[in-house]
Amino acid sequence: MTTSRSETLRLRMLMATVFAFGLAVQALSMALEGFGSTMRLPNLPLHGAIEMAGSVIAVMVAYLLLRLNAIGEGSSFNYKVAAALLAMGCLDGLHALMQAGNQFVWLHSLATAVGGVLFALVWLPAHAFKPTLRYWPAAALLLAFALGGYSLLLPEHIPLMLESGQFTSTAAALNFCGGTLLLAAAVKLYLTYRTSNKPEDLLFSFQCLILSSAALTFAYSSIWDWPWWGWHVQRLAGYSLTLWLIVQTAKKIETRTLQNNKLLTQQIEERKRTESQLRIAAIAFETHEAIMITDATGNIIRVNHAFQIITGYSAEDVLGKNPRILSSGRHSSEFYAAMWTHLLENRSWTGEIWDKRKNGQIYPKWLTITAVKNKEGVTTEFVAIFSDITNRKQAEEEIFSLAFYDTLTKLPNRRFLLERMQQSLSASARNHLHGALLFLDMDRFKILNDTLGHDHGDLFLIEVAKRMQHCVRDMDTVARIGGDEFVILIEEIAPDANEASQKAAMIAEKIRASLAQPYLLNDKEYHSSPSIGVCLYQGDQESVDELLKHADMAMYQAKESGRNTVRFFDPAMQFAVESRAALEAELRHALPNDQFQLHYQVQLDNELRPLGAEALIRWIHPQRGMISPARFIPIAEDSSLIQEIGSWVLETACKQLADWSARENTRDLKLAINVSAQQFKRHDFVQSIADMLDKYKVAPSSLKLELTESVVLSDVADVIGKMHALKVLGIQLSLDDFGTGYSSLAYLKQLPLDQIKIDQSFVRDITSDNDDATMVQTIISLATHFKLNVIAEGVETEDQLAFLRQNGCMAYQGYLFSKPLPIEAFEELLRQIPANRNAF
Repeated sequence: MTTSRSETLRLRMLMATVFAFGLAVQALSMALEGFGSTMRLPNLPLHGAIEMAGSVIAVMVAYLLLRLNAIGEGSSFNYKVAAALLAMGCLDGLHALMQAGNQFVWLHSLATAVGGVLFALVWLPAHAFKPTLRYWPAAALLLAFALGGYSLLLPEHIPLMLESGQFTSTAAALNFCGGTLLLAAAVKLYLTYRTSNKPEDLLFSFQCLILSSAALTFAYSSIWDWPWWGWHVQRLAGYSLTLWLIVQTAKKIETRTLQNNKLLTQQIEERKRTESQLRIAAIAFETHEAIMITDATGNIIRVNHAFQIITGYSAEDVLGKNPRILSSGRHSSEFYAAMWTHLLENRSWTGEIWDKRKNGQIYPKWLTITAVKNKEGVTTEFVAIFSDITNRKQAEEEIFSLAFYDTLTKLPNRRFLLERMQQSLSASARNHLHGALLFLDMDRFKILNDTLGHDHGDLFLIEVAKRMQHCVRDMDTVARIGGDEFVILIEEIAPDANEASQKAAMIAEKIRASLAQPYLLNDKEYHSSPSIGVCLYQGDQESVDELLKHADMAMYQAKESGRNTVRFFDPAMQFAVESRAALEAELRHALPNDQFQLHYQVQLDNELRPLGAEALIRWIHPQRGMISPARFIPIAEDSSLIQEIGSWVLETACKQLADWSARENTRDLKLAINVSAQQFKRHDFVQSIADMLDKYKVAPSSLKLELTESVVLSDVADVIGKMHALKVLGIQLSLDDFGTGYSSLAYLKQLPLDQIKIDQSFVRDITSDNDDATMVQTIISLATHFKLNVIAEGVETEDQLAFLRQNGCMAYQGYLFSKPLPIEAFEELLRQIPANRNAF
C-alpha cells in the first residue's frame, strides 16, 4: 500500500534515526577498541538472547509478509524477502544455541552469506520464476535446515572460522560477500521504492542496509569485543524497527478493511431499497419489447420475458453477467466509447446496434438505454429497452437491392453505376489519376436466346458476370446496364495518359480473352465473344453521360472491326495501342528470324587508346528498318522476351570476345553488355554466365556487365550475393547511369563494383551548367575515394573531353570518338584510332 508524503517523511526520519543509532553504537564500540580497551564481555546468555530475539523477529516478519501477500498487499518482493528472512532467522537461531567456537562463528557467517544471496535475488526480472515464487519460503527453510544439519552432524568438515579468538579470513570473506550482496539488494529495493512509493520497499531497503553494515564491520571485530557487540545491537535494532513497521502496516490494512466492509454493508442496504422500488415497477415490465436492467457497474440484474424470446438467453443465463455477452463483434471499441460518453452526458442513448443471439445468430436491434439516478445524482442502474428489427432491415435491403442491383446477375445496375461514376470523377479530379470506362456487348447474344431459350441466356449472362468480376480488382465496378450490355469502371490506373491507356488495354484484353472461352450451359457448349469499347477519363471535365457515350461509340467501332476485339474512343490512343501491340507481335519473331545485331561503341582510356567497347543491341526490321532500342526494349521488359534477348546478347558477345582473343591487336579488349533486372533475377544467372564463358573459352576478365539501379534495388541482398559470385569468376561489374537515382550512394559501399559510369545527361551540359559540372566532379571524386574506375558516356565535344580529363575521369565513350558501329566498321575503326588519336 502507498503512503502520503508526510507519512513517508516520518518513516524516513525514523529509519534514519535507527540507522544513526546503529552507526553510533558501532562507532562508539570501535572507538573504545581503538583507544586500547581490552575489555571483553564473554556473556553467552546475553548473546543468545540478542540473536534469538533477532531470529524470532525475522521469522515473525516473514510470516506477516506472507499474510500480507495473501491479501494482495505489501511489496512485490514479499516472497523473496520472506524466504531470505526465514533462512537467516533459522541459521541465526541455531547460531544462538551454540557454544562459542568454530561452529558458533560458522553458523553466523553462513546466515549472513545465505541471506545476502537470497536478498540479492530481488535483482531478478519480475517475471523470472514467477510461477514458483510461492515455494521460495519453504525452499529457504529446507535450505537452512539442510545447512544447519550439515554443520551439526559434520563439524569436522566446517572451514576454520576462529583462530586464537580472532576471525579467520574465511569468516571475514563470507561476511563481506554477504554484506556486499545485502547492499546490492538495498539499492534495488530503494530504486523500486522510487517508482512504487510502497513503504515496504523502503523498509526492506533499510533492513538490508542495516544487515549489510553489520556484516561489513564484522571483519573489524573479534569475538566478545566492543565492535562485536556493537554490530549485534545494530542488527537487533534494525530487526525491531522492521517488525514494528510491518505491524503498523498490518493495522492500517485491518482498519481499511473494516471501513470497506462498512461501506459494502451500506451499499447492500441501498441496493435492497432500490430493488424494492424496482418491484413496484414490475407491472410495467412485461411488454413486447425486451427490457434488460443492469446495476451501475454493468452487471445484469433483471430481464423480462421478451428479452428471453429475442435473445434466446434465459434469465439464469445472464443474471450477474455483463451485457457484452450479447456483443456481435461488428462494432469497434470507438463505437462503444462514443455510446457510453453520450449516455453518461445525456442520461440516455438511442440507436441501431448489432448483437448476437444465444445460438450465434447476429441480428439488428433498435436500442434505448437510460441511466437511473438516485437523489444524490449517482447512477444506480441502467435500463435498456430494445426490439428486433431484422424484418425491417431485410425489407430495407431488398428495396436497396431492387433499386441498385440487377436481380439476375447481382451486379450493380445503371443507377448504381451512374452514382459510382460521379464519385470516381470527383476523386480523379482530386488525385489526378486516369481511370477507364469499358463498354462491353456480347456478340450474337440474341441468337443464343432464340435458339436455346431465355433460361440458357440467363445462365450465360450469370457466367459472363462472374468472369468479368474475376478479371478486375475489388475496388472496380462491374455493372449490367441492360440485356447483354455491361460497363466496367476501372479507377485510379495511372497519372500518365499513355501508361493508363496501356494498362487499360491490358485489362480489356484480359476480359476479352476470358469471355471468349467456351461456355457450358446445361451440358451444352456455347461460344461467344465480346466487343469492348474503352474510354479514358481524368477529372470531371466530361460528364458521366458523355463518357458512356464515348465508350459506347468505341464499342460499336469494335463491332464494326469484326467483333471479339477492343477499341479505344480516342483515335490517337487507339493508334498507340495498336502500334505497340503490332510491335510486340513482330518483336516475338525478331529473334528466330535473326533480325537482331550488336553494334559496338568504342571505350577509350585517358591516352585515347581503345579499352574495349559497349555492345548495344539493334533491331533491323525487314520493312521498318532499324528500330530504336528505346522503342522495343520497354516492350520486351513488360514481357518475357527480355530474358531471351538478354541471353542472345550474352552469347553473341562471348562469341565476339572469343574471336578477338585469337588476334593480337584485339585480345586485350573488354566488352561491356547491359543486364536487365528480370535477367539478373534468374536463380541460375551466375551459372549461365559461367557456362557461356566456358563454352567459348573466354577470359572472364574481358567481360564487363553493366547493371542499372533497377537491378540493384530489386533485391539488394540477392543482388550483392550474385555480384560477389560474379567477381569470384573474374567478371568486371559496372554501375550504369550513375547519379540518376536517389539510392546509388546508399549502396555504393556494399556493391563489389569495378567501375561506375557517369550518365550522359550530366556530361551533356558540363561546360555550360554549373550544377552538372559539380555533379560530375563529385562523382569522379567519389569513385576515386572508393578506388573505382570511372567512365563517362555521351562525350560529344572537345570541351567536354577536356573538362573530364582535367577532373580525373579515367575512360570515355561517345560520338566524339564514334557512334555505335556494326562489327566490321568497328574493327576498321580500331585500326584507324592509333593514327587519329592526336585529332581528339
